[in-house]
Amino acid sequence: MKSPHLIAAVFAKPWLITPAVHGAIRQLLTAHLAGAPLAAREGENICGDKVALDSMEIINGVARIPVSGVIGQGFSGMEKGAGATDVRDISRELREAEADDSVHAILFDIDSPGGMVSGTPELAEQIAYCNTPTYAFSRGTVASAAYWLASQTSRIFATRSAELGSIGVYAPFFDETAALAAQGYQVELFTTGKYKGMGFPGTSLSDEQRAELQAGVDAIFQMFKDDVAQGRDNISEDTMQGQTFMGATAVSAGLADEIVSDIEDVLAKLGG
Repeated sequence: MKSPHLIAAVFAKPWLITPAVHGAIRQLLTAHLAGAPLAAREGENICGDKVALDSMEIINGVARIPVSGVIGQGFSGMEKGAGATDVRDISRELREAEADDSVHAILFDIDSPGGMVSGTPELAEQIAYCNTPTYAFSRGTVASAAYWLASQTSRIFATRSAELGSIGVYAPFFDETAALAAQGYQVELFTTGKYKGMGFPGTSLSDEQRAELQAGVDAIFQMFKDDVAQGRDNISEDTMQGQTFMGATAVSAGLADEIVSDIEDVLAKLGG
């Protein structure tokens, strides 16, 4: 099977990501499973172009840690080569920066639509309790899982066209029963409990199963909101409804602290 953990995540797990990007991932993965190449090899994107894998750099005492593309845990070299970021790599670089006596500030350079739930709360907690001052900057997108991480830094900088927010969680379920019935197929599932086998391809959800899935999504969302409230105490409930805000509007909504022209402005402010 090709990338089983990724298949399970895309089709059956809760996500902290913008729906448009998740939809694109699903289309690419569906095509990949049908035989289309997802990426030629490590270090190439889905178009076959060479990708320079970005990593931490220290600029005059400021450790710049890049966070780009889809965020997740347990990505393969191919998936990271196609632009994804593994939370374990960010965690490792954060520890290295914190242990470096020459580093007086850590800056997360973010352009990400979000990603998987797995690993995100743990990395957010690591950022929140980091002994070295942490900051976030974006000239692109800081959405969902990416915003969860950014919200735990001391200060968030953004350009005028940057988009921030998308605070929310969702879990997709694709009911294929009608499509299979049209082809003359019917799936029968024999289980040991009312939740075992929930979401198996070709079956529908019962009302109890729907409630169970919603409860799981609600629990993750509560963790998300609690962490955002701890890191950003001026964000209202109305701002945490899955929408994004651009530039100055994001500052007004409490999602960011200051508008800058680019990362060089931030490095200058931090002494880097």
